[in-house]
Amino acid sequence: MKIGGLVEQNDLTLYSLTELPDAPGQAGQVLSVVAAASINLEYITESTLHDGRAVLNFAIKTADDDAVNRLIHENNILQQFQIKRTVNMVLIGIYGPHFRERPGIAARFSSLLGEAGVNIIGISSSISTVCCLIDIRQLEKAKLILFKYFELP
Repeated sequence: MKIGGLVEQNDLTLYSLTELPDAPGQAGQVLSVVAAASINLEYITESTLHDGRAVLNFAIKTADDDAVNRLIHENNILQQFQIKRTVNMVLIGIYGPHFRERPGIAARFSSLLGEAGVNIIGISSSISTVCCLIDIRQLEKAKLILFKYFELP
Protein backbone atom coordinates (compact mmCIF):
# COMPACT_ATOMS: atom_id res chain seq x y z
CA MET A 1 0.00 0.00 0.00
CA LYS A 2 1.45 3.35 -1.03
CA ILE A 3 1.79 6.05 1.66
CA GLY A 4 3.25 9.54 1.78
CA GLY A 5 6.05 8.74 4.20
CA LEU A 6 7.30 7.61 7.58
CA VAL A 7 7.52 9.73 10.73
CA GLU A 8 10.18 8.93 13.32
CA GLN A 9 11.09 10.90 16.45
CA ASN A 10 13.70 9.45 18.78
CA ASP A 11 14.78 10.33 22.31
CA LEU A 12 11.37 10.82 23.86
CA THR A 13 10.14 10.51 27.42
CA LEU A 14 6.48 9.76 28.08
CA TYR A 15 4.64 11.24 31.05
CA SER A 16 1.31 9.69 32.04
CA LEU A 17 -0.80 11.71 34.46
CA THR A 18 -3.59 9.85 36.18
CA GLU A 19 -6.13 10.88 38.78
CA LEU A 20 -7.18 13.89 36.66
CA PRO A 21 -10.82 14.74 37.24
CA ASP A 22 -12.77 14.31 34.03
CA ALA A 23 -13.84 17.95 33.92
CA PRO A 24 -13.61 20.85 31.49
CA GLY A 25 -10.26 22.62 31.52
CA GLN A 26 -8.15 19.94 33.22
CA ALA A 27 -6.01 19.11 30.18
CA GLY A 28 -5.59 22.79 29.35
CA GLN A 29 -4.48 23.57 32.88
CA VAL A 30 -1.77 20.88 32.82
CA LEU A 31 -0.62 21.63 29.28
CA SER A 32 -0.43 25.34 30.06
CA VAL A 33 2.08 24.65 32.83
CA VAL A 34 4.32 22.81 30.37
CA ALA A 35 3.83 25.45 27.67
CA ALA A 36 4.75 28.26 30.07
CA ALA A 37 8.12 26.55 30.51
CA SER A 38 8.59 26.58 26.69
CA ILE A 39 8.63 22.79 26.49
CA ASN A 40 7.39 21.36 23.20
CA LEU A 41 5.06 18.38 23.33
CA GLU A 42 5.80 15.75 20.69
CA TYR A 43 2.75 13.59 21.44
CA ILE A 44 -0.47 14.12 23.40
CA THR A 45 -3.46 11.90 24.17
CA GLU A 46 -6.19 12.09 26.77
CA SER A 47 -8.87 9.57 27.60
CA THR A 48 -11.68 9.31 30.09
CA LEU A 49 -12.00 6.33 32.41
CA HIS A 50 -15.37 4.94 33.48
CA ASP A 51 -14.95 6.12 37.05
CA GLY A 52 -14.90 9.85 36.31
CA ARG A 53 -11.13 10.21 36.02
CA ALA A 54 -9.02 10.97 32.99
CA VAL A 55 -5.54 10.01 31.87
CA LEU A 56 -3.35 12.53 30.07
CA ASN A 57 -0.24 11.32 28.25
CA PHE A 58 2.38 13.54 26.71
CA ALA A 59 5.84 12.92 25.32
CA ILE A 60 8.72 15.37 25.28
CA LYS A 61 12.25 15.32 23.98
CA THR A 62 14.41 13.62 26.62
CA ALA A 63 16.62 16.72 26.64
CA ASP A 64 13.71 18.53 28.36
CA ASP A 65 13.34 15.85 31.05
CA ASP A 66 15.06 17.82 33.82
CA ALA A 67 12.83 20.83 33.16
CA VAL A 68 9.66 18.73 33.35
CA ASN A 69 10.84 17.03 36.54
CA ARG A 70 11.44 20.48 38.09
CA LEU A 71 7.92 21.52 37.05
CA ILE A 72 6.47 18.42 38.69
CA HIS A 73 8.23 19.12 41.97
CA GLU A 74 7.61 22.88 42.01
CA ASN A 75 4.11 23.26 40.57
CA ASN A 76 1.02 22.77 42.74
CA ILE A 77 -1.13 21.89 39.73
CA LEU A 78 1.08 18.96 38.72
CA GLN A 79 1.64 17.72 42.28
CA GLN A 80 -1.98 16.67 42.63
CA PHE A 81 -1.68 13.90 40.03
CA GLN A 82 0.02 10.53 39.95
CA ILE A 83 2.69 10.77 37.27
CA LYS A 84 4.45 7.87 35.61
CA ARG A 85 7.59 8.57 33.57
CA THR A 86 8.66 6.17 30.80
CA VAL A 87 12.01 6.72 29.11
CA ASN A 88 13.49 5.40 25.86
CA MET A 89 10.40 6.05 23.79
CA VAL A 90 10.25 6.67 20.07
CA LEU A 91 7.35 7.87 17.97
CA ILE A 92 6.87 6.08 14.68
CA GLY A 93 4.11 6.69 12.21
CA ILE A 94 2.93 6.81 8.65
CA TYR A 95 1.24 9.65 6.83
CA GLY A 96 -1.07 10.11 3.86
CA PRO A 97 -2.28 11.66 1.69
CA HIS A 98 -5.99 10.93 1.92
CA PHE A 99 -5.94 8.57 4.92
CA ARG A 100 -9.48 9.53 5.87
CA GLU A 101 -10.64 8.20 2.51
CA ARG A 102 -8.82 4.88 3.00
CA PRO A 103 -10.48 2.83 5.78
CA GLY A 104 -8.41 0.32 7.69
CA ILE A 105 -5.01 1.99 7.63
CA ALA A 106 -4.81 2.34 11.42
CA ALA A 107 -5.95 -1.26 11.82
CA ARG A 108 -3.32 -2.52 9.38
CA PHE A 109 -0.57 -0.37 10.95
CA SER A 110 -1.40 -1.65 14.45
CA SER A 111 -1.78 -5.25 13.33
CA LEU A 112 1.58 -5.26 11.56
CA LEU A 113 3.33 -3.99 14.68
CA GLY A 114 1.55 -6.63 16.76
CA GLU A 115 2.53 -9.39 14.35
CA ALA A 116 6.16 -8.29 14.72
CA GLY A 117 5.88 -8.42 18.52
CA VAL A 118 6.11 -4.63 18.90
CA ASN A 119 4.14 -3.35 21.89
CA ILE A 120 2.28 -0.09 21.28
CA ILE A 121 2.48 2.15 24.35
CA GLY A 122 0.24 4.85 22.88
CA ILE A 123 -1.44 5.50 19.55
CA SER A 124 -2.94 8.55 17.93
CA SER A 125 -4.19 9.55 14.52
CA SER A 126 -5.39 12.46 12.45
CA ILE A 127 -6.96 12.65 9.02
CA SER A 128 -3.56 12.11 7.45
CA THR A 129 -1.35 10.37 10.06
CA VAL A 130 -1.28 7.29 12.26
CA CYS A 131 1.50 7.20 14.84
CA CYS A 132 2.40 5.38 17.99
CA LEU A 133 4.88 5.40 20.83
CA ILE A 134 7.02 2.31 21.24
CA ASP A 135 10.10 1.33 23.19
CA ILE A 136 13.17 2.39 21.20
CA ARG A 137 14.57 -1.15 21.42
CA GLN A 138 11.70 -2.26 19.15
CA LEU A 139 12.21 0.44 16.51
CA GLU A 140 14.16 -1.60 13.96
CA LYS A 141 11.66 -4.46 14.19
CA ALA A 142 8.81 -1.97 13.68
CA LYS A 143 10.43 -0.31 10.68
CA LEU A 144 11.24 -3.66 9.06
CA ILE A 145 7.61 -4.85 9.17
CA LEU A 146 6.18 -1.48 8.12
CA PHE A 147 8.51 -1.24 5.11
CA LYS A 148 7.45 -4.73 4.01
CA TYR A 149 3.83 -3.65 3.74
CA PHE A 150 3.74 0.11 3.16
CA GLU A 151 5.34 1.57 0.04
CA LEU A 152 7.10 4.90 0.35
CA PRO A 153 7.23 7.30 -2.59
